[in-house]
Amino acid sequence: MNKERTDQLAGLRTLRVTSGVPRLSVVMLHGRSMEPEALAPFASSLGVDADFFLPQGPVLEAPGHAWWPVDHERRRTMLAKGPRDLSDEAPPGAPAARAVLLDLLRHVRAQGPERPVAVIGFSQGGMLACDALLRDHAPIDALCLLSSSRITAADWEMRLSPLRGLPVLVSHGRGDAELSFAAGEALRDLCARGGAEVTWVPFDGGHEIPLVVWRGIRRFLRALTP
Repeated sequence: MNKERTDQLAGLRTLRVTSGVPRLSVVMLHGRSMEPEALAPFASSLGVDADFFLPQGPVLEAPGHAWWPVDHERRRTMLAKGPRDLSDEAPPGAPAARAVLLDLLRHVRAQGPERPVAVIGFSQGGMLACDALLRDHAPIDALCLLSSSRITAADWEMRLSPLRGLPVLVSHGRGDAELSFAAGEALRDLCARGGAEVTWVPFDGGHEIPLVVWRGIRRFLRALTP
């Protein structure tokens, strides 16, 4: 039976879903203009004995929240040319977002020091998770990057050591109109170059988390606690 409550962790409103007797801590980072509640049914349905922590991004980005502000005019201009690869982008709000995530991870570790910590990031949430891992050596034991992209890619290439031996799942839709499929492939390849144990889940769909990805994540998380 799942238990759900709302906490304040690292100054963020955090939805917490507890499934079974937790053997794993899972942080789920939503994408731009989303709320944690959008991912709660996903966490509840996985059937994994875990504590799921779903924080709300600190930046208001109607109709939801985000991890850093977005230049909407620039976004519209880029999308007019087709799905984007953000590999050259350096979001000015990323350092502050990383600091918040690191603080949150410290709180999550304190909730279950003996448990592995997995981070699942969708879109902007995936960019943040990977940025914190590579730049700050965030204490992450497994990583899922869903419909995401590299940012500051040239800098990331010089910081790949935290990926060595790390279980990483990367998924992307071939019809993603927001972030190009090629961006997802490039993110997958970067993780592989860093020595991660990569699980690749491409799918025929858009900017979303479909059933095939849900199944992949369930297998991935269950493998962390054999």
